[in-house]
Amino acid sequence: MNEYLARHRYDAADFKDPMMYDTVLTSRGTAGARAAASAAAALRPAPELLVVSPLTRALQTAELAFLPHYGGPVLVEPLARERVWHASDIGSGREDLEARFPHGRYDFASLPDVWWHCPDPDRPREVELEPEDLFRARVQALRRWLAERPESTIAVVAHWGLLYELTGGADFENCQIRTFTLTVDGSEDASASEGGSVVLRERERERVPSLLAALFG
Repeated sequence: MNEYLARHRYDAADFKDPMMYDTVLTSRGTAGARAAASAAAALRPAPELLVVSPLTRALQTAELAFLPHYGGPVLVEPLARERVWHASDIGSGREDLEARFPHGRYDFASLPDVWWHCPDPDRPREVELEPEDLFRARVQALRRWLAERPESTIAVVAHWGLLYELTGGADFENCQIRTFTLTVDGSEDASASEGGSVVLRERERERVPSLLAALFG
């Protein structure tokens, strides 16, 4: 889909969604994910948790960039999915994902059958832009969920739009790994669950994770 968008601007007056549902990595995307594996393996401290969007392209990216060297827990988290812009952001059901990724590293047991933005449950394949207020509220929920996790270092494999909103405007390239410190602003004893403001700040000089390492697949 990224290659299609490179040739057809999504904001052009004559843009038409090619209706490519839950797209997979192209050969170029696969090569990029494999190339990211060395940087992912070199992260120090190593991630204690890997969080992955349920969209197939993110699962494939994590499979190539992290799973060859990462042996820790993996969470497939719908909060990390991309904002629905096109059919490519409409996902696959649990049974399809289990058949597509049979290696057992991904646990889809708690994943709802329809986990993407879907205004009409009777029409789960209908493409409708996820409203901005709902998208921002979901990303804030993800930010707070990450802040409340017990792990000190978390790797997230997600998508450009999601990571742009999550980080407050970081513009990721394909298969780029960037590191952020996640803090809760407010009183000294504030927590995310008590209403503290969760903020992500990129670590410019040290490319090592403090809490969150994010990979855009």
